[in-house]
Amino acid sequence: MSKTWKLEDVSDRAIEARYTFYLPSAELIAQFQVGDLVKLIFQCEIENDQGCSAERMWVEIISRDSDQFVGRLDNVPGYIPDLQINDEITFSSCHIIQSQRDDPIPSLADQYTERCFVTSAVLKDQRPVHALYREEVDAEGIQRRFSGWTLMAGDETDDYCDDTDNWHFVSLGAVLNIDDGFRALLDLPFTCEMEYLWNVQTKHFDEYLADD
Repeated sequence: MSKTWKLEDVSDRAIEARYTFYLPSAELIAQFQVGDLVKLIFQCEIENDQGCSAERMWVEIISRDSDQFVGRLDNVPGYIPDLQINDEITFSSCHIIQSQRDDPIPSLADQYTERCFVTSAVLKDQRPVHALYREEVDAEGIQRRFSGWTLMAGDETDDYCDDTDNWHFVSLGAVLNIDDGFRALLDLPFTCEMEYLWNVQTKHFDEYLADD
C-alpha cells in the first residue's frame, strides 16, 4: 500500500496566523535532545468519519543531526491506516508544533487568548480595525475570558450593529491575524472606559473618554 500520509510544514501557517498558532522558538528547538517528546501534524489523504484529514501526535526523538530528527511514534493513530505506534518518523524542526519543554521565549499566541466582540466587517470582510472601545469587565465577563474590547471597522451603521448576526466573540489573536495596527492599544493599562477612533489625516488613533 502506498503511503497515505505526510508531515505538515507548519512554518507557513505560523506566519499567516502568528497571533493564534504557536510555533516553538529557535531557542527551544536548540534544546531538543534524544528522549524528548515533540508533537507533529500528520496529514492524511483519507478523511475519517468526522471529516478530519490530519492527526496531531507525539513523537519521541531517538536521534538528531542539526535540524533533522528521527523519532519513534508515541501515539496510536486514530485512523491513518499505514501508520502504527513505534513507527520510525523522520522530520525537521519545521514540522514541530509542540513539546513538553517550556519555551524560553513568550509566544504571541499565548498573549492574546482573551476574547473580544468584533463585527463581521473586520472578521469576515477582513477590513482594518478603525474603532475600538474598552469597557470594564464584570465577574461574568472574566469567567468568559472577555478582554473588555469591542473592535469595529468604524463605519458600521446603527442598523448593522443592531443585527446580532454581525457580531462575533473571538480571541483578540484572531483579529490581530487580520490587522495588528491597533495592537499597541491593547497593551495599555486599563484605567477607565476609553474609545479609540482612527484619524484619517494623522494616520493615528485618537483617544476619547467613553460616554456614560
